[in-house]
Amino acid sequence: MVQQYLKPLFFLILFFALQTIPKAQSSDKMVIIIIDGARYSETLGDATHTYTPRMWGLTSQGTMVSNFTNNNYTYTSRAIPALWCGAWTDVQSITYNGSSTQYAVLPTIFEYYRKDKSMPANECVYVTKYLTSLWLPSFDADYGENYWPTFHSVGNNDKDVATQAQLVMDNSHPHFLWVYLADVDHAGHLGVWSGYTKAIYSADSIVGLLWDKLQADPFYKDLTNLIVTNDHGRHDDTHGGFQGHGCSCDGCRQIEFLAVGPSFKQNYVSSQSRILPDMAVTASYILGVNPSKSTGTVMYEILSSNGVNQETETLTLNSSFPNPFSTRTTIQYFLNKPGFVNLDIYSITGEKIRVLVNETQNYGLQTTDWNATNSQGQRVPSGIYFYRLQSGSQIKTGKLILMNN
Repeated sequence: MVQQYLKPLFFLILFFALQTIPKAQSSDKMVIIIIDGARYSETLGDATHTYTPRMWGLTSQGTMVSNFTNNNYTYTSRAIPALWCGAWTDVQSITYNGSSTQYAVLPTIFEYYRKDKSMPANECVYVTKYLTSLWLPSFDADYGENYWPTFHSVGNNDKDVATQAQLVMDNSHPHFLWVYLADVDHAGHLGVWSGYTKAIYSADSIVGLLWDKLQADPFYKDLTNLIVTNDHGRHDDTHGGFQGHGCSCDGCRQIEFLAVGPSFKQNYVSSQSRILPDMAVTASYILGVNPSKSTGTVMYEILSSNGVNQETETLTLNSSFPNPFSTRTTIQYFLNKPGFVNLDIYSITGEKIRVLVNETQNYGLQTTDWNATNSQGQRVPSGIYFYRLQSGSQIKTGKLILMNN
């Protein structure tokens, strides 16, 4: 007798439990980490994972590519611009702000992103150690200086860069963050094996640290894709050993590629041959921008069902304006088909402050105002707030800066 009541109850509990399982989320944030000059045989190509335990642990949550190569110049001054541009670009010398440096001839992913998405400079940040003369993006007539990233060049080593990257995330919450770690290449050139491998282990720890940081921040958690790769490897043992690089040997050409986040397959290893320019083109595709002058191709084989171009999505986040604001801001978004919409305001600590929308809305452009009050109608203090917009399984987030008079 008891069983005939328990069975329907079991299915009822199961039904409600299934409703609470998080659905796939659409990502709109990207972090790219470049580890300069790490040889594949000491990174994800090492079967013992001695120097990269954190990155190896992340492969179960994401995708690694076992045949990712630098297919051209295996030195930094040409490979980094190729990573930026999604193409092997010429570089030109220039004196800029009194310093001699070089710039990429082709547009970079930063320029594509900022122009196509109408993003301000503080939403696209490049973090590196202090350099007296930074290599520059392009002066392309269609893109150029107006669309460069914010360069955050502070500190002397990779640990300083890791600290600064966390500060940038805390203080600015950019949607697109590029982190450059230089110590592995420097240590390799010194020719001391223990120093070289120690630098790889430190870079691996930084990757793990920044991933943990992303998962602990409600602005980034479950909505951010992380890509880790190198610009070049190092000579294999038959071509001079780890102290140098720059030739076409397998050691110089083969590099690691790790991708983790909602747009990538989980626990997946791709053996398809891929090349360095494909990285920026794939990142551009996920971000929904058109790298119109690149030559790489999208790595479709590593993408999950969420790794789709935003043109195919049913929900597009347009903007919030004014922002910063003092009394009222307007959040604008576009629905490609009717659907139930939820729009909430959160504090920087993750506390829900206000429900703005909780209803079915029609196709088309939608606007919603927030007058800086909480659910009790009380004025909230100045500071940083986030909005979370959801329609179906798609989620978008944005940052609001309130500056009370």
